[in-house]
Amino acid sequence: MRNTITGIVIGIVVGVMVGTTVVAPGLESARHSPGSRPENDPRVTGAEALNLAPGTISPRLPTTARTALTTPAKRLRVISLYPAKTPILGAIALRLQTILPVASGGRLNVTVYDPGTLVNTPDTLDAVKSGTVDAVFAPPGQWAQNQPALELFSAVPFGPGANEYLAWFYQGGGRDLFDEIWKKSGLHGTLCGALAPLSSGWYRDPVRRVDDFNGLTIRAQGLGAMVLNKLGVTVKNLNVDEILFQFEQGQLDGVEYALPSIDAPLGFQKFARNYYFPGWRQPVTLFSLTINAQTWTNMSPAERTAIDTVCGDNVRYALALSDAQQFNALKELTLQGVQVRRWPGDILQVLRDTWKSVARELVTKDPGFAKVWDSQQKFHQDYAIWREINQLE
Repeated sequence: MRNTITGIVIGIVVGVMVGTTVVAPGLESARHSPGSRPENDPRVTGAEALNLAPGTISPRLPTTARTALTTPAKRLRVISLYPAKTPILGAIALRLQTILPVASGGRLNVTVYDPGTLVNTPDTLDAVKSGTVDAVFAPPGQWAQNQPALELFSAVPFGPGANEYLAWFYQGGGRDLFDEIWKKSGLHGTLCGALAPLSSGWYRDPVRRVDDFNGLTIRAQGLGAMVLNKLGVTVKNLNVDEILFQFEQGQLDGVEYALPSIDAPLGFQKFARNYYFPGWRQPVTLFSLTINAQTWTNMSPAERTAIDTVCGDNVRYALALSDAQQFNALKELTLQGVQVRRWPGDILQVLRDTWKSVARELVTKDPGFAKVWDSQQKFHQDYAIWREINQLE
């Protein structure tokens, strides 16, 4: 009996040794060889599936992986309304060209074009509708001629800051209204960027009283331009080159454009030395990637998710970048002799009251504008309570 037990023990020990020295390494090698993992093993990668030795039978890939390998990559042509060299504005559009191919696993390749390179700038949205190009990057309000409510998705004078605006858009019904407007136009829009509060503009001469606005010629756009127009300002909507030319020719008294870090490199300070704040006309500025409806429909759910994800990240990136750069830009401008000024309280109050008058008129004239405005105002009332109780002294 003792010899029998000894023999069994020796047999078990030898079996374990053979298993650990011969069988286990073999199994480990097999686990790491191409085609040896089960298809539901999360460690199977696309690179392994493609890196097969000659004559090796390809492993059976999951359906989504097989589709990704056989579906040709899409090339999206995107027009940005801001030249690539424009500080911040050019950069946030170009990020799509860099990041979207990575986020989509190479399924969506993007080329971003400067305005006017593929089609004349005024024809850009029509080119997207027709499919001549796939998308355009711009503030939604750029296309407000036929849909005035789109102005409320770009910037609202004396309106919500970034936190409140994004809360309304993503959680308060704003996105549904946005989708509804674009769908009527045969397009799809995705919120794809946001800027910190803009400046209130450059003026050749100080504006000390409300009456000083009357008779001025100012470059401005959007809802803020309507407010200035009510105060007797002649408003011109000009691109950067036109602004600089008309400034030089003495045809402009001022310009409302963007942020200090954007304005300074453009050289507005050469013509106007009075730089006003706060940016009552655009407490936050939003941008949309507006896509041809058929192009959007033809995308897979994963590709659409990639666009939504990258554009959401672009909102974060642009807000952080635009807020971070302004102190140094202001410091440099003051060294160049620019007078950084705040509007007196009485002028700000008149601007606010005038905006309320403009808003009432727009609500009366356009049902679509009224619908979005009502949604924003209801959310603002509730949000104001939350903001008040959570505000530090």
